[in-house]
Amino acid sequence: MDVYNILLFATSILNFILGVLIFSRSAKKAVNLSYAGVCFFVGLWAFVLAMFRYTSDLKQALWWMKFSYMAATGLACSLLYFVLHFPNGKKLKWNKKIFIFIPAIAIFFFLFAPTFLTKDVIVQPWGKDVILGNWEKIIFALYFVTFFFGSTVIIWYKHKYASGVMRVQLLYILLGLSVPGTFGIFFNLVLPFIGNHKLIWLGPPFSVFMVAMIAYAIVVHRLMDIKLVMRKYSVYLSSLSVIILAAIGIKYVFDRYLALYTDWADFFILLAAISVFLPIKNYFYHLANRYFFSSLYDARQVIVSLSDKLRSTLEVEKIYQFISDTLTNAFHVKALGILNYDEKNQSFGILYNRGFNTFGQTVFPNDPELFKLFLAPGESVIVEELKQTHYEKHRFIIDLLMKLKVEIITPLNLKDKTIGLIVLSAKESGDMYNEEDLQVLKAVGSQAAIAIENALLYEESRKFGIRLEKEVEKATRDLRKANAQLKKLDQAKSDFISIASHQLRTPLTVIKGYISMMLEGNFGELTEPEKDSLEKIYESNERLINLVENLLNISRIESGRLQFDFKQVDLAKMAASVVEELAGNAKKKNLILEYQPPAKPLPKLKLDEEKIRQVVMNLVDNA
Repeated sequence: MDVYNILLFATSILNFILGVLIFSRSAKKAVNLSYAGVCFFVGLWAFVLAMFRYTSDLKQALWWMKFSYMAATGLACSLLYFVLHFPNGKKLKWNKKIFIFIPAIAIFFFLFAPTFLTKDVIVQPWGKDVILGNWEKIIFALYFVTFFFGSTVIIWYKHKYASGVMRVQLLYILLGLSVPGTFGIFFNLVLPFIGNHKLIWLGPPFSVFMVAMIAYAIVVHRLMDIKLVMRKYSVYLSSLSVIILAAIGIKYVFDRYLALYTDWADFFILLAAISVFLPIKNYFYHLANRYFFSSLYDARQVIVSLSDKLRSTLEVEKIYQFISDTLTNAFHVKALGILNYDEKNQSFGILYNRGFNTFGQTVFPNDPELFKLFLAPGESVIVEELKQTHYEKHRFIIDLLMKLKVEIITPLNLKDKTIGLIVLSAKESGDMYNEEDLQVLKAVGSQAAIAIENALLYEESRKFGIRLEKEVEKATRDLRKANAQLKKLDQAKSDFISIASHQLRTPLTVIKGYISMMLEGNFGELTEPEKDSLEKIYESNERLINLVENLLNISRIESGRLQFDFKQVDLAKMAASVVEELAGNAKKKNLILEYQPPAKPLPKLKLDEEKIRQVVMNLVDNA
């Protein structure tokens, strides 16, 4: 197997991988399905040409060449189908589908005839040559050129009248189609048309340029919504492209000027390609992160750092500042705002603003339909994409966002409740927000929602405490008049304890659940220091849960709502279970905790087991 065949097989693999990635992202979308078809047929085209060059059996070579023209037929058909669907994936009318598929089906059918188009394969001094039928090759050339240039014209027309990110996506598709299409037609149609099949293998490698352009549009400009798995694919693609082009050039030099060493050339070229692949790949990783993907931040570090900061304060203004600093440093945005959601009035109010010109407006209306579609499920919304898909029905709110120069909106969701929004402007670099950015914003939105809600509750309780103190001071001046008022305040205090305890119990239970899952290894193996730290956190969380439960019991006692469940209980058995539960804590502290059962069985007593057990638990735990 020579270098040419290796290049063809590499081209085939690259196209198949890209096709699978796009198809797996959304197999039901016509845009994704049709472009996956383009990638498949380009990959098949490269593969069968490699097999044509590789096989020594002329009959097999003839059939491989037939498959080559079948792949080219499918490529032209799927390409036109793709450009007609892109970008909105609208259904095509039946007459357009007939125009696309009937010619392709007809050519497929006739190609199975032994003498249609590919008549015979002969051996020339430079390799195998294909004899084509005169009128058949004219028909095929007209078919392919019409479909390919028709596709290019349609993309050019759509690009001319598009705007925003769609115009950029169309530009990269146009570039990606023009270069490989021009060279492919030259090497695989024009030269064979005049009887020169020596260079037909050069057509498919130029499809690498198309793959590179589409991959760049996918990663940087969110084409077809492919996730950032394309980043590594793009790096490998760029590395292989450089190596492939260099190998072609070196092989040409050997064939042209060093004919005596051609037997060893393939081996040395392959060895050199393997040895330089890793440094070239590392260089493209650096280049991609520095200039293309705007991913100079560590997503995990951003989330962890913000989490540490948010835990350090309950002052809401500091929380706003932490969120702003973190996202500004990560994305280098021009402006950032935080809004709260007033469910009663169906509106958003400004809590924090850095850089946005709101034109004096502090309250903004809500769009219930967009709210239900995007914000309630917790999805970030890119305004440009929203404009492309929902502009006609939601013109007012989208125009308002465009006027304010809002680029992306991230909801602050707490469970199934939206408490506000984080709004960001465009990046200083002008880059689009990519999939990794959206994942970071989703995590930040979840953390920020909890922190802001806790801070607002804390501020509310602090203000309540201040008001309570003032009321008490005022009430003590006249005890007789204040008696009724004190009862109301006492009830308010009990309600506050009950509400606060309930609000604390929910996040504490969630924390307990996540720590348990981490200790059980659901998120991966833990080192001993990590496991020890998590166990300490778990124990502290348990104490907080017990404290909250005690607060709830106090609230119930004071409000007369404490309930008792009296039944016959074996006190000795209950005490033994308490000792068993606390044995682990005692052992960690090097304490001896033993249970000595009574000599004779104790009679069962009628009591509330839960509450008496809590008494025994407190006695042993305190000891």
